[in-house]
Amino acid sequence: MEIQVVVDLPATPTEVWAYLRDVTKHSEWMMDALSVDITSEVTEGPGLTFDCLTAVGPFRVRDQMEVVEWEPERAMGVKHSGIVTGIGQFTLTPTSSGTRFSWYESIELPLRFGGRLGESIAKPLLTAIWRRNLRSLRKQIIHRQEAGTGQEPGGLIGIGSEWEVRHYGPDHVIRTSTQDKDLSREAEALEVVGSAGFPAPELSEKITPSSIVIERIDGPTMLEDLTSRPWMLNRHAKNLARLHKALGNIVAPPSWEGVSEGESVVHLDLHPGNIKISNGSPVVLNWGRSARGSSSFDAAVTYVILRTAESKNGRLNRLLISGLRKRFANIFIKEFGAAEVLDRVREAAELRLLDSSLSVAEREAVFALARDELD
Repeated sequence: MEIQVVVDLPATPTEVWAYLRDVTKHSEWMMDALSVDITSEVTEGPGLTFDCLTAVGPFRVRDQMEVVEWEPERAMGVKHSGIVTGIGQFTLTPTSSGTRFSWYESIELPLRFGGRLGESIAKPLLTAIWRRNLRSLRKQIIHRQEAGTGQEPGGLIGIGSEWEVRHYGPDHVIRTSTQDKDLSREAEALEVVGSAGFPAPELSEKITPSSIVIERIDGPTMLEDLTSRPWMLNRHAKNLARLHKALGNIVAPPSWEGVSEGESVVHLDLHPGNIKISNGSPVVLNWGRSARGSSSFDAAVTYVILRTAESKNGRLNRLLISGLRKRFANIFIKEFGAAEVLDRVREAAELRLLDSSLSVAEREAVFALARDELD
């Protein structure tokens, strides 16, 4: 089965190659690639081997690849040697407006996927997916150009009620409080949990008390992934519980204020909307509320958020999320330890009600949950 897709990119071959040469970043623009894991001591060039976990709908394949061609700014070729066999090649050709990027694959599917018959069905589907991937690559290239060199803030990525996030070079973002709030706690939390190996963005520098530069994390949030792939509900709910348990093993600095008994780092806003799925793994964002306490109390805060927070997505997403949220929350507390969480719900609800940004409906839901009256 042979497939070739092409896209014109508004960047020089040098710029495109600078992004493509790191194969671990390919999952940022290949929407069907969940993760890329290097399996060789070599990290680039001929001899580099890596596994790519690929998902098409509910089907998953771990594709084993080896780089067999490496011409900087011109071409990269790989050999598939796992379940899928064959060869693939990226080719970069300079044009008057940038670079023509060509992606060619000659692969064979195993008999269990239908052999030749399966290929006749798979070819148009894979062609459509890879064309979408190239559109995603184009967006990534444009985003990197907008980000600039990191000498000053670039284009706006997101904005909240108290902060904004902008590009700061190709690999970082700058997070700034729009109300001159001190972000020292967030910066310190990133250093504390990062040094313990917990999945969080790396702190790059603290420019001012209200501006910090951190590692750029690409990928959908856990909430976005759950909305588009509801069959991931069990896995995401269990992973959320495991993140809480892992965080509970990290001791908070004694100078941090305590919100409950316990000496662990607590996030107090650790829910699917604050978790990015990057290269197939969760990364926890937004550490501004970090404090000292117990992981069971932190998990109870998350349970209150899961059961009562309003969705700001579209109508269909609201229906989907409202239909799944109770099931998700129950799987989450079962994995963590339901008794531990439920014992702390009333305390967690009291903390949640201190948030002045809650809507009337959210406040009523929190009160109902604390009284065990929420459907």
